[in-house]
Amino acid sequence: MKTLHVNPMVRRNGLTLILLGVVITIAMIFILFLFREQLLIPAISVLLAGLMTIFVGALKLNEPHFSLSLCQDCLQYHHKHGGWILKWRNIQRIDQPRIHLGWDLVPLPYIGLKIKDYDDFLTLITPRLAVRLLTEQRAVLLQAMNSEQPGCLDGSCGSGLLGGELLEESRFRSPSGQRYEGVIAMLGNRMTRLRDLLGYDLLVPDNSLDRAPADFVRLLNEYRRESNLIQIN
Repeated sequence: MKTLHVNPMVRRNGLTLILLGVVITIAMIFILFLFREQLLIPAISVLLAGLMTIFVGALKLNEPHFSLSLCQDCLQYHHKHGGWILKWRNIQRIDQPRIHLGWDLVPLPYIGLKIKDYDDFLTLITPRLAVRLLTEQRAVLLQAMNSEQPGCLDGSCGSGLLGGELLEESRFRSPSGQRYEGVIAMLGNRMTRLRDLLGYDLLVPDNSLDRAPADFVRLLNEYRRESNLIQIN
């Protein structure tokens, strides 16, 4: 299969927002110059909105051009602070994680990856990216802890989870016995906790995709199956 580079939804309309913000800002500066006394407060409010629009557009364009690359033998994730690579043979399961909301199962806005060998992943990831992943996953970790821990179905858990329970130990031993320390160890512990709560080790946010999560799961599984067939042959 050909390599597919994914243009993330998070980058979409970034340039449009910047251009719109510039137009609004220039227009409001012109209005303030001509009608300062009559329209001071409204013009300043709209001017600030224009500046905020420029800022949001710039944040969008600061994201990588490609969020994911689906290659014949691996899946690559591109982040503005680094990236990771997973061989298809190291991925055990791909699906959208779900949590309990009352007695219903509700999908989370992520793609979940359950991997076979932690060492193949942890030995290649940089500490800088590990810190970012730990930070970005705090919200979904809290959500999962509030819904998936014992007793949460009846609403008996909640605000008490804030604090130390969101921090990971700085030492980690992988299933193969390899030891890690620092932020890489913290990421390993986070992956273990996510697996216990959600059934997946890694989470890819849905704003990194270019289509609906269910459709993207099917696409990933197609690449994984094709790669496995090539290796067998």
